[in-house]
Amino acid sequence: MIEFLLLLLAHVLADFYWQPTAWVVDKREKSFRSKYLYAHVGVVIITSYILLGHFENPVPAIAIGLVHGLIDIVKLKFDKNGTTNWFIGDQIAHLLTIAITAIILTSTIPVQFIHLKEWFYNQKVIAILTGTFLVLSPVSFLVGMLTKPWRDELDKLLPHADDNLANAGRWIGMSERLLIFVFVLLSQYSAIGFLIAAKSLLRYNDKAVAGEIPPTYISKKSEYILVGTLMSYTAAVCTALAARLFY
Repeated sequence: MIEFLLLLLAHVLADFYWQPTAWVVDKREKSFRSKYLYAHVGVVIITSYILLGHFENPVPAIAIGLVHGLIDIVKLKFDKNGTTNWFIGDQIAHLLTIAITAIILTSTIPVQFIHLKEWFYNQKVIAILTGTFLVLSPVSFLVGMLTKPWRDELDKLLPHADDNLANAGRWIGMSERLLIFVFVLLSQYSAIGFLIAAKSLLRYNDKAVAGEIPPTYISKKSEYILVGTLMSYTAAVCTALAARLFY
């Protein structure tokens, strides 16, 4: 495990802290012809080698650096716009490389697999995983269906109103529910109060800068957001409390 953490730390430092923006821009323009791609691979190798501390055996660090470069070339070829999906895929590929290297170094694949299986087939783990997935997409759909009458009413007041970022509400809701789910599991109920207070302050600021939007629309939209937020929070709290019943 220590090898995995050391290589992961090396990856985070090399990929996010020691890679200047100018290098990233040049790599996107020139792909494998960019000299900074090879400079970045060099940084990955040196950082992994130093942090891993296997000074008599540089092969793991060199292998990680070379695979890191190949993954970056594939990403640069197919991801021209810097999309989220490619970013996540790129980081998963790097993590798999690090995990495989750490497993080879420690030579404990069967033991690790057995531990992973024992960890997964545990009532507490399954309850937390199931609850986590429940408070994300399923609750989003449920809250969306329950608040549809108020959305329709807002559409009638101000048709084609474009006052929200695309999917922003969905992502905000999922983030809030995930935080609340974790807070309840950890019995940190006061943190939920801070979350509600922070959101209330932002909504107050929205009302202050509303401008040309009709006051009736603003008032009803505030009620709509309040109803949706309370439904969302209630679902997250209930799901977390239900998950806690299983351990």
